[in-house]
Amino acid sequence: MAIRVGIDTGGTFTDLVAIDTASSQWYRSKVSSIAGEPLRAIVHALDLAGIDPEQIETLILGTTVGTNALLQRRGARVAYITSKGFEDVPFIQRGNRKFHYDLHWSKPKPFLNRRNCFGIAERVDYRGAVVTPLETQELEALGEELEKLCASGDLQAVAVNLLFSYLNSSHEVAVGKWLEQRFPRLSISLSHQVASIWREYERGITTIADAYLKPLLREFISGIDGGLRRSGFCGGWSLMKSNGGTRLAKEAAHEPVQLLLSGLAGGVMAGKHFGLEAGCDLITLDMGGTSCDLAVITGGHERYAAQFDVEFGLPLIFPTIELTTIGAGGGSIAWVDRGGFLRVGPQSACADPGPACYGQGGVEPTVTDANLLLGRLNPDYFLGGQVRLDPGAAASAVSGLALKMGISKEDAALAIIDMANENMVNAIRVRTVEVGIDPRSYCLVAFGGAGALHASAIARRLKIRRVLIPPHPGLCSAFGALIADLRSDHVATVSLRSTTVHAGELRAHLDRLAAAACKELKEEGVEGKLQVTARLAMRYAGQNYEHEVELPTLDITDPMLRDAFGRFEVLHEKFYGYQLAGEVIDIVNITVSAVDPKQRTLPRFERHATSRPAGLRKLRMRSSGELTVPVHHRDTLPPNWTGVGPMIIEDVDATALIEVEDRVTVLESGSLVIEIAKEQP
Repeated sequence: MAIRVGIDTGGTFTDLVAIDTASSQWYRSKVSSIAGEPLRAIVHALDLAGIDPEQIETLILGTTVGTNALLQRRGARVAYITSKGFEDVPFIQRGNRKFHYDLHWSKPKPFLNRRNCFGIAERVDYRGAVVTPLETQELEALGEELEKLCASGDLQAVAVNLLFSYLNSSHEVAVGKWLEQRFPRLSISLSHQVASIWREYERGITTIADAYLKPLLREFISGIDGGLRRSGFCGGWSLMKSNGGTRLAKEAAHEPVQLLLSGLAGGVMAGKHFGLEAGCDLITLDMGGTSCDLAVITGGHERYAAQFDVEFGLPLIFPTIELTTIGAGGGSIAWVDRGGFLRVGPQSACADPGPACYGQGGVEPTVTDANLLLGRLNPDYFLGGQVRLDPGAAASAVSGLALKMGISKEDAALAIIDMANENMVNAIRVRTVEVGIDPRSYCLVAFGGAGALHASAIARRLKIRRVLIPPHPGLCSAFGALIADLRSDHVATVSLRSTTVHAGELRAHLDRLAAAACKELKEEGVEGKLQVTARLAMRYAGQNYEHEVELPTLDITDPMLRDAFGRFEVLHEKFYGYQLAGEVIDIVNITVSAVDPKQRTLPRFERHATSRPAGLRKLRMRSSGELTVPVHHRDTLPPNWTGVGPMIIEDVDATALIEVEDRVTVLESGSLVIEIAKEQP
């Protein structure tokens, strides 16, 4: 047997999807995550799926360990080395404020102490020419300071970010070699390797974050690898990257900042894979236990971003799928603020103690408790019967909130659902309407353990007419990891203007970056033909921020280049409502991506030959009051089966709510397509 395994270790659950490449047999499991012990959850998921580690050929893992470490400030103790005079840049930050009129607002703290920031006398100018050479005595004086930090136990990693190192890295390379020789036990991050593009502050913060995470990620990867090997695993394994691709684990340990959105990217790749059946543009909605993650896929291509904000004022620059994350998951806690207004999230009950209905000591009302109280969840069939939910505990938790609001517990539960839905609707509007995209022409692809319960109501609020729910929606992030391609992105800052640049000059940059990206994959053992694509980040001369335009080919011609400038102007108008005809356009960054494409197989899970309802259940809805509705088990619904809501469709890992007069159809792949009924005028 040769089994390929995809695993997603989330904040609430650890999910597994696998395929035996010889027999095409599929495996799946879902278990509760164990805080601080992801290996135990992974081994449990493998056991539950009936997979012998010795039979695993390849394993791909999505993880949130890096993101959680940044948010919870649980990284390494870092020293920062920069050009003399710029030691305070990580603390000065940008001039914008999160709250303009809040006099008590403070800037976010970077991931190190000010006393650990050191400047050295050297200088490279904006053209890459050396102005002030790096002298040995500068490093010796620095070494004494670092020795003191090491002696006090206040140093585990070093981040080096010298001015204009993305143009000339010779000084950074020299500092890096000196650090390796003088302090061989320290982790070292060099900015020209981590983020070789312009913007001094962003590059510095990204390099600091990389150093902050590197010891932790190396320990995490080493622990997972050792545990798997001890269990008999002999194959290779990879980690999901933020760009939707994968990287061999031993290599990923050297670039931890690239793994920050590892778990979230898997869900987008799965949503894109199944959403292609819909034949239209997609909005993916991954609603899990802790958060809801949103992405937009237009023309079959996910949108990419060059920056991810850990929190306001701490921007990290690396290629990533463009995602919006909000605190709206099944475990999101409902509460009343000081003004008496209902809020849902961003606090979450997570897996421990979990929602009140889990019976593990949680007492605060969550979205899951509200869904259970309203009859939308089966207390005896949660996770296919692995977990027995306690309706009494859910009612007690929601009743406490209802008392504060002066309403019944049923109305409070409806209000919790409405507020969670509205949070997600607003997030989708920000990602679409506010950047010139009309969501009404898109299909909403809903997955995650809770996505299918909320999808119809969200689509109705946005006037989206079609919803697609993939097979086993609660396992989509793991499936996305399983089907993800090996991928390498290389980015470079350039200074090219529409008035002077020609195709040959641009091709030289493209060829250089493509060679580096392909070399990286070849070193990981890739032998087949690679798909290579490129994007240009452009702006009107004098603007501060860029928008990316994809090139049709790397073998670009002058007419193609003029077309790219034209597409930038159309994109600019979409975002801002106007073009600046005749204005000079700058190409600021070039991104080249190399991908080793996989042959993907749609899962065909076992089904039973019946479409009769498994029973009836009472549930309460905002628009229709209390209803008695049929309940179907999803694995009993054959392809092309059609039904009209209201009804509930239960799966072992998720439950779908089909609202009144909405029509649901089962596709050949097992995906559900919901046609949202038009509202009566």
